[in-house]
Amino acid sequence: MEGKGLRAAAAALAAATIALLAAAWLRRKRSKEVQSDGRGAALLDPDAAIEARLSELFASVKLRSMGVCYIVSNKATSAFSASNLSSYLRQKRLEPRSGTAPGDVAYNAELLVELLERKGDTCRSLASTMRHYLLRQGITSAKLVELFPSMKAAYLQQPLDYGRNSRYGANWRISCYLVVMENWKPKIDVHQPMVDCMEGVMHECIGCFERWYCELKRLESVKASVMNAFVTRYKPVQDEDQLEKHIDGASVDGSVILALPTDDPFKGGKLMVWDGKPQQELSYEMAPGDMMLLDNAVWHQAKPISCGTRWALVLFLRLHPGPARQPLS
Repeated sequence: MEGKGLRAAAAALAAATIALLAAAWLRRKRSKEVQSDGRGAALLDPDAAIEARLSELFASVKLRSMGVCYIVSNKATSAFSASNLSSYLRQKRLEPRSGTAPGDVAYNAELLVELLERKGDTCRSLASTMRHYLLRQGITSAKLVELFPSMKAAYLQQPLDYGRNSRYGANWRISCYLVVMENWKPKIDVHQPMVDCMEGVMHECIGCFERWYCELKRLESVKASVMNAFVTRYKPVQDEDQLEKHIDGASVDGSVILALPTDDPFKGGKLMVWDGKPQQELSYEMAPGDMMLLDNAVWHQAKPISCGTRWALVLFLRLHPGPARQPLS
């Protein structure tokens, strides 16, 4: 009897061991399935599933239309911008969600993909109506960071009195001038230390603008000359924290806004642009070295900063276009 009891106990132990091993094997198998199956991940982590779906949708938009992708993405063109995405959908007479939570962005991204599937690349005709372009790293940030201490030391506030008919009147006092148009009123002199520091950067900006403008207008060449050029410093105080919605003047053929480094990080300061047919309101965050290129009479605005210091180099250009490109035979 004792031998039979021992054999029964051994059999029970063996059965239990097999059951434990089987359960462990099933857990490992299920874990691998979850790692390789997004639907499995959704069951365990809904937030991770939404992020994974957003990545899929962004890749889908990028594949279907790089132009649309630029419009609806963040400054690094690596993910959706909630505000740019919803703004674009409203322009297309759709009804996006206004929230910025991942679920809201995913819902709007689904609308966009559906739109692209139905109508194709909606940016082909849109691109031809856009008269501005954000050139990322038009000048390397490393070069500008190296120049920054000299530029900051050269900066001198040069107050201007635009006259009583201007929205700024006598309040504009946040710029330091490299180039001043001849016989320009209000009268102001260039500040030579700033010229010495930033003249090379200014000419690089001109070259970038000329190349872009030739593509925009399908020209063989264009020669840009500088009417005014200045470094502007924004600070979070009244009359120095922003530049309200405006165009750069009837006599300005084109403009460049170059984002510069800072040693005092700021919040706010997005660049708004109103462009396209129908007109769109577009919002851009610019990193040092990013360059906004504007055709004449494009409305734009520098939004207020709430802290820190923001720097920018601005050029007003007069253009001398060459001949139009000949069509290919």
